[in-house]
Amino acid sequence: MHKFLAAAGLNGAMGVAFGAWAAHGLEGRLSPAALDWIRTGASYQLWHAVALLGLAALATRHATRLIAVAGTGFGVGALLFGGSLYLYAWTGQGWFATITPVGGAMMIGGWLATLAAAFRVGARS
Repeated sequence: MHKFLAAAGLNGAMGVAFGAWAAHGLEGRLSPAALDWIRTGASYQLWHAVALLGLAALATRHATRLIAVAGTGFGVGALLFGGSLYLYAWTGQGWFATITPVGGAMMIGGWLATLAAAFRVGARS
């Protein structure tokens, strides 16, 4: 649970900070496409920070391996997804964009683990 809360805090803080920086400090310095990449990364980080908070609450009652997998997928996936988009936007180095799908796949895996956990926890009820 503590790891999920820490990951929620980190992803939430990064999402707000980078989203605000893009909106208020980088406009005119980066292309509209690069600003959109940063907004996309920030949005995904913020949504997954909220999902991590939900998993942290769920883990207090149902600490299962699937919940742990989901939390890892959300936390690490959002960091990779958002971070790679921020770096790509700022540097223009295309190889950063190759990391983005890895983060996306991890987030999708987290959602699928959440789905599986729902069935498993529901079967026990």
